[in-house]
Amino acid sequence: MKLLKKLLIIIPIICGIALFVVMKKNKDAPVRLDNKERVHTVRVIPLEKMQVVPRVTTYGYVEADRTWQAISEVSGKIVNVNENLKKGHFIKKDEILFKIDTTSYGLAETRGVADVMNVDAKLRELAQSQKNIQRLLTIEKKSLASAGQELKRKRELFKNGYISNSDLEKEERTFLSHQTTMNNLENTLDLIPSQKKALLAQKKSGESTVTERRLDVARTEIRAPFDCRLSVVNVELYQFAAAGTILVEAESVDRAEIPVSLTPKSFMTLLPRQYGGSAGQMPDMETLRRAIGIKAKVRLPMDGEFPIEWDGTFSRTSESMDLKTGALTIYITVDKPYENVIPGKRPPLVTNMYVEVELKGRPLPDRFVVPRSAVHDKKVYICTLENRLEIRPVGVEFNMADIAVLTKGIKEGETLVLADLMPAIQGMLLKPVQAVEVLELLKQQAFGETHPR
Repeated sequence: MKLLKKLLIIIPIICGIALFVVMKKNKDAPVRLDNKERVHTVRVIPLEKMQVVPRVTTYGYVEADRTWQAISEVSGKIVNVNENLKKGHFIKKDEILFKIDTTSYGLAETRGVADVMNVDAKLRELAQSQKNIQRLLTIEKKSLASAGQELKRKRELFKNGYISNSDLEKEERTFLSHQTTMNNLENTLDLIPSQKKALLAQKKSGESTVTERRLDVARTEIRAPFDCRLSVVNVELYQFAAAGTILVEAESVDRAEIPVSLTPKSFMTLLPRQYGGSAGQMPDMETLRRAIGIKAKVRLPMDGEFPIEWDGTFSRTSESMDLKTGALTIYITVDKPYENVIPGKRPPLVTNMYVEVELKGRPLPDRFVVPRSAVHDKKVYICTLENRLEIRPVGVEFNMADIAVLTKGIKEGETLVLADLMPAIQGMLLKPVQAVEVLELLKQQAFGETHPR
């Protein structure tokens, strides 16, 4: 029994030692593996020079190009109102909007005309008086001459003692009476030009009053100054309109304007690289518009099969930068915003509509355009002819949406690596795979065939 227990312990130990010896004799020597370099598969595109159209996308709210407020210049009761005088209605140029009662202004005009006629009558009377006085003066001069001769004759008679002193004095009084009458007539004639000037001034004042009253009558009829759409209406029939009150507000429908904000860097991207104006001269806005050459496309940001868009033109820039944001405001003009309206598909470009504005500058030739994601801190990855990675610094002219425009550091025909390698090690082995669709998309974005979002 004890022997059996010892055998049960010894036999497994002996078997284990025998198995270990056999395994050690049959063990293969370790195989030494060769150290192989790791290959990274990357997507690449060939570098090509192409024409690029600089573009910037921004957003803004539509405003009317012109606004008009009908402010009452006269007071009175409104006696006539256009049937379309309601908010949102379209009004043609020179169409009458409403009329104010002209009774009081008509009476004032009649009184003014009567005053002018009265002055005319006084002028005619003065002219006739001048003629009468001139005739009387002519007669009085002859009488004075006769009285002077008679006085001279009687003085000779008095000297020779033929008449008495009383007769001589009587003749002298007659002579002085004629002389006084002539002097009075001459003084009266001298006063006539001053009286005529006073009457003419009174007539001119009266005519001005009549003209003013007629203008008041004309001001009682309010007409639209241009084709417009009513935005505010504060007019009711038989309502009293006080002078200086805003009764109607309207907006032009021939042109819309969109002010949009751009950073100075974005605006500089759109500007031409050469200015065609004259140096040292103050250019006018039309010259600046032609020189800058910015084109605009206005879109309604809505999901749909076909984009809703309008052609716009660069109008002007604001006179200063925004103090809070440092942005520059430029104004885009759209002509005929109410044309080509399709109910349910194409709305008009109305005030306060939120729109997307794509601005395009002049085309720039011979530029390298790459995906923006392929530029890493002003460096790009180049796949050499030996399929090795080269990290190269480049000059970035500007970025635009998903693309970057490069100016230096690369050559045409080289291969650009699109992948963002982690880590990127100079000289690492690459396996390039051509990304043809990326190159086609780059060309479309560079040429402006697709607008950046």
